[in-house]
Amino acid sequence: MKLAGIKHSRHLFWRLATNLVLAVLIVPLVFVASRSFTLDTSNLLHISKNLLPLYLWNTSILVIGTSIFTLIFGVGTAWLVTIYDFPFRRHFEWILILPLAIPTFINAIAYVGLTDYAGPMRIFLRWLGTDYYFDLMTHSGAIFVMGLVLYPYVYVTSRSAFLLQSASLIEASRSLGQSMRKTFFRVVLPLSWPSVFAGLILVIMEVLNDYGVVSYFGIPTFTVGIFRSWLALGDLSTAVFLSMIVMLFVVVLLIIEFRAGSSKKGTHDKSERELTRITTRKKWLIFFICFIPVALGFIIPVTQLLWWFYLTYSNEVWRQLISLTGNTALLGSLTSLIVVSLSVLLTYTFRLVNKKGIRKTTSKLPMLGYAMPGAVIAIGIIAFILIINPNLIYSGIIALVFGYTVRFFAVGYGSIESGFEKIPRQIDDAAISLGSNRWRNLIKVHLPVLKPVLAGALIMVFIDVAKELPVTLILRPFNFETLATNAFQYAKDEMAPRSSSASLLIIFASAVPVYYLNRILHRK
Repeated sequence: MKLAGIKHSRHLFWRLATNLVLAVLIVPLVFVASRSFTLDTSNLLHISKNLLPLYLWNTSILVIGTSIFTLIFGVGTAWLVTIYDFPFRRHFEWILILPLAIPTFINAIAYVGLTDYAGPMRIFLRWLGTDYYFDLMTHSGAIFVMGLVLYPYVYVTSRSAFLLQSASLIEASRSLGQSMRKTFFRVVLPLSWPSVFAGLILVIMEVLNDYGVVSYFGIPTFTVGIFRSWLALGDLSTAVFLSMIVMLFVVVLLIIEFRAGSSKKGTHDKSERELTRITTRKKWLIFFICFIPVALGFIIPVTQLLWWFYLTYSNEVWRQLISLTGNTALLGSLTSLIVVSLSVLLTYTFRLVNKKGIRKTTSKLPMLGYAMPGAVIAIGIIAFILIINPNLIYSGIIALVFGYTVRFFAVGYGSIESGFEKIPRQIDDAAISLGSNRWRNLIKVHLPVLKPVLAGALIMVFIDVAKELPVTLILRPFNFETLATNAFQYAKDEMAPRSSSASLLIIFASAVPVYYLNRILHRK
């Protein structure tokens, strides 16, 4: 993994450090792949005949169903907000992203509480003199609760694509007698599909990574199989086998996404687009259409959690919350600092390389961790640590921070890479000509300019760590709880109201990067 182009001895540190970081980041994935060639075949025949078809069927249903759900909600609302003028349109631009602040398993907990016998919905129905049993713990229920909080991925990428679409193309289509609906399906959507598909890939990866919803609903998927194999049976061989299948599926998705991205057609311009004016009745109809996903995906579950918090409030809750927040803050702070520091090192080194072929391939390696489900990364880390020192697995938080770093490295790396690309290279040449070395150039010139980007990367990595469940459940030390694991455990123990305090804290903290994301969209 040599970085050609850095030939001088003064660049030796950058070359060695970057190669070391890249090697460490792909270690879990390499170990999953390598262990697949030395699997214990005693259980694999049973897994392949009896469990593998079930895992494949359930995972496929969830992936396909959630994809359709998020496409309808995400693309539809993005088009309405971009094209039409209706009440509170500017507010809906960022409000529609808010459901992204709720982790999927917390949304599942809230909706199960809403629809169970003692929930507000059933109480209201009985007050009306009727009753109906809502069986939410099914495939369709899982698709519903996951789709409600994952559609913003598609919304954000679709809206960005629609904003960059050439206004003249839409005007030309309308001048030829095409309705706005036909213009959307025949002109706008085909040209925007690569960006829409990029958002859909993120949704699929989140579904593959999910453990909270499928475990809570009792739906056996690949992630559940990995957890059962390692945590319940201690069978690393089967866990590696299932992880390898998921990893291969993700690689196929990445290849498809890369090919779709490489075929993007440049049709965007910077011309100002006028909003389409419609009748008052249609304005309020669009308002309610856009309000539905916000109400279902954010307002209703948060209201349910607030009600639970009111019912379970006590001093004991506060004391427990302080301890959980401390653990979460420790993990989030360590991981964010490590991710941001290593991201700066990598992006600055690739900036020094300045060879497009090397940068295009090698610089994408750090992105692999974010594409892989957390359970796969955790199993890879366990396989790696068992070879080095088995006592390290549950003896501290080293393995946990390592897992977070691999899983969320792309979050910090992507934003910092974009920040470096905005700094003209002439600044580097000018600093070097004035006698500055590479270190001083990084510290005195680049880092001050990148302060807002670094702060944003720190925040986003921190929040992702706070929300992460699969990696935490597999790699955490004994008796070590975070906000996410506490909320999930209370729900599994049929004490869902007690999970409200930790859940609300995660949601309100996660609203920070949502606001940050909205500012980025407006800036663009």
